[in-house]
Amino acid sequence: MSKLNFVRRCHNCGAILQDERPEDVGYVLPETLANTSARVLFCNKCFDESRYNFAPRTPKVSPDFLTMLADAEASDALIVYVVDLFSFENSFIPEVNSLVEGLPLIVVANKRDLLPEEVPDEDLREYVAHRFRVAGLSLTRDDVYLASLTSSAEVSHISKAINEKRRRHDVYFIGAEGAGKTLLITSFLRNYKNSSNRVVQTGNYPGTSLAVMQIPLDSSSYAYDTPGTSLDNSLLSHLDPKSKRAVMPMVEVKQRTESLTEGESIMIGGLARIELLKGEKTHIREFFSKKVELHKAKSKGEAVFFKKLAAGDLLPACPSISAPADFDAYDIGVEESGDRDIGIAGLGWISFIGEGQTFRVYVPKGVSIYSTRSKIKSKK
Repeated sequence: MSKLNFVRRCHNCGAILQDERPEDVGYVLPETLANTSARVLFCNKCFDESRYNFAPRTPKVSPDFLTMLADAEASDALIVYVVDLFSFENSFIPEVNSLVEGLPLIVVANKRDLLPEEVPDEDLREYVAHRFRVAGLSLTRDDVYLASLTSSAEVSHISKAINEKRRRHDVYFIGAEGAGKTLLITSFLRNYKNSSNRVVQTGNYPGTSLAVMQIPLDSSSYAYDTPGTSLDNSLLSHLDPKSKRAVMPMVEVKQRTESLTEGESIMIGGLARIELLKGEKTHIREFFSKKVELHKAKSKGEAVFFKKLAAGDLLPACPSISAPADFDAYDIGVEESGDRDIGIAGLGWISFIGEGQTFRVYVPKGVSIYSTRSKIKSKK
């Protein structure tokens, strides 16, 4: 009698599952394939790409960009890292960090005007320095410069710091798309004096296809205005232009407040949801664009969310989001005490006092989240 065996396939791509050749399609770990009780299986490739139960992912960066930074590392160049102060916590790229680690570093934290004016600048500078240290880059708050960049912004103090710290070496301006790097360069050039016999020019960086502006600093060194790195792990990369304009604040963000008890959640437009799974009643401070509507769901949060989403009651929304399968979910167990933040890349964050709570955060697939000490401390 012939023996009939069921051929197991990847639930996502349909590849026949196998555990012998890791380089071929359909590969899974032997213990995964041996689990005959699992009715739904994913090959390793689909599992990784879909981020099932994985930590939030970092942005992507091109090999050409890494080649350019390898030159910066070899020449002991100064790195001027421009970040969006409202939302930069998920923009660090491990491959980039490993190349710039140990190089002289200045950080320009742009969009200071979007955060409440009463927050001390020193607190924000220390927060930025802390986030860079968490990402593995040595930085003190003395190397952090807050800015609200426009094409006519006064940046002479930043230019002076760059000139002093570069030690006649090259300078590389880096940062994510939309952080304000181009505005910084524009302001820098307004008072620029060329002391060399070379000209400012734009062209491909040697050995790459990257278009960069080369600014002569003296007879032997340049400043390089590099392309902005990807925001593909940010909510902004998932939105149409109208929703993106609603999500990106243009004026100072005003704090909103709410209280959550177990089982209650905050619906952040039609884009995300944060639920208190476990813990005592928690006072929440919310920092989002004023055009992002916030609603509280008292029970059966997921059902309420999708009912309101289908009715068009949650704004802004993303056209590609319509079902639970369109979201990743992360549980955050708060172990630290004191002021804490939970944030969503490109959207904003909530603040609260850590008391052992567990939160569940729902975000569109591929969007990163973070948990850290608070950017803006609560008033005692």
